[in-house]
Amino acid sequence: MNPPKAREKGVIPPRHGGASEGSRIFGKSLQGRELIDFSINVNPLGPPPGLMPLLSRVLEDILSYPEIDSRTLTDELSTYHRLSPDHFIVGNGSTDLLFSLISLFPRRRAIIPYPSFIEYERVCSLYGWHILHIPPLDTNLFGLDMEAILSNLVPDSTLFLCQPNNPTGIGLAPEMIERILDEAERKRASVILDEAFLPFTDRPSAVPLVSRYNTLIVLRSMTKSYGIPGLRLGYAVGAPEIVRRWRRYLPPWNVNVLAQASGAYCLRHGDPHLLKSKRFIQHERDWLMARIGKLPSLRPLPSEANFFLVSIESETFTADDLYLSLGKRGILVRHCGSFRGMGRQHIRIGIKSREDHLTLLSSLHNIVSELSASSAAPRWGTTGTP
Repeated sequence: MNPPKAREKGVIPPRHGGASEGSRIFGKSLQGRELIDFSINVNPLGPPPGLMPLLSRVLEDILSYPEIDSRTLTDELSTYHRLSPDHFIVGNGSTDLLFSLISLFPRRRAIIPYPSFIEYERVCSLYGWHILHIPPLDTNLFGLDMEAILSNLVPDSTLFLCQPNNPTGIGLAPEMIERILDEAERKRASVILDEAFLPFTDRPSAVPLVSRYNTLIVLRSMTKSYGIPGLRLGYAVGAPEIVRRWRRYLPPWNVNVLAQASGAYCLRHGDPHLLKSKRFIQHERDWLMARIGKLPSLRPLPSEANFFLVSIESETFTADDLYLSLGKRGILVRHCGSFRGMGRQHIRIGIKSREDHLTLLSSLHNIVSELSASSAAPRWGTTGTP
């Protein structure tokens, strides 16, 4: 099978992962095929045991309105995190909360290190914010430039951080987070800390710190942790004064009954599943990275999350080539060209099952061999001699 000529056509990188984004590029070629989707980064083990039967039992509840303010789920969050319910706000996914949160800030100054989750930049741009982009220390591992971040915190600015970062998968040490929060408090700046992927790591959450730092807002994604992306569920934790004002910007009934019931169930029963998922992810991630690292021109980058970057270190093929060639085989990876500062030399791979990993490795081996062979083939001149 000849790989598609990505270098001639080019790829418009998808804004996010997922089959719907992949179908925009591959169209009908993916219809009717069993798709292996490495472009998403949700829990590979799916939801906790018992959640699906629960949803079947509460299905009739869709005939009634949900709780207008998700009070039951908020109380469950309060018990789970051992904080007052006044610290919590629930939304239709953490990204949904992000878009309403921006309305709270009177001064529109954003500090966004890159590469990172592209919706931070998008929501600030939509609201007309001035954005200061902080480049990474290097383009080898994309480490955050902490000194540049700290020095650019000014009064009434808002710093966006992802812990661990998406798409790099690298986390910040607790002492570094506290250093940032101390400086933000001193400068009267705000920090929005996105912990969407934190449950897959061994790092502690910053949620308990909201009682110490009035400038801290923590975003959490139950969608990612519990493998329920179709339901859309997230929450945020902050100072009661911030949360009280924030609720005014949310529409009533913003979280449906199935999502509310799922969230409460996961908080009560999901911890053993999260622990099992974390151990599974760490084992499979290390196994897969080690084997991809043995393929020519592919270098996996360190990660603590349920995904990792692969740097394409070749003069003959790019992320376009791998993305298109894998897609033609029914395998989706995340093309990283839509992340600021990344270009066409990286793909992101989400962790899935061992069987899926073996399929990916086999395809990558074949594709890299084909691309390398095609670039090394002799070119024929007009005389018919090589």
